[in-house]
Amino acid sequence: MREAAFILFVLFLLFGLTALRYRKQIAGILALGRTLKEMKENARSDHPAEQINDQASRELRSCAGCGTWIDTSAAIKFDRNTFYCSKECVQRSMASA
Repeated sequence: MREAAFILFVLFLLFGLTALRYRKQIAGILALGRTLKEMKENARSDHPAEQINDQASRELRSCAGCGTWIDTSAAIKFDRNTFYCSKECVQRSMASA
């Protein structure tokens, strides 16, 4: 029984010294595992149908004043088919009209 306890003690000592020597690498592996687990959980919780609908609702329109392409959600809508990128473009278009 004594011999088994001594062998276990030596094994634990070797394991402890090895863990102490490679603690940075072990911490890196554990952090990588946590990151992969979080990515997997986030992938399950995301709803791809909502992302597709969100992307489909975004349209690019050309600014009627300067021709810059802008997302319709950020554009200034003048009438049904006229969009402007900024107030300055609206003012310039009104001044030239």
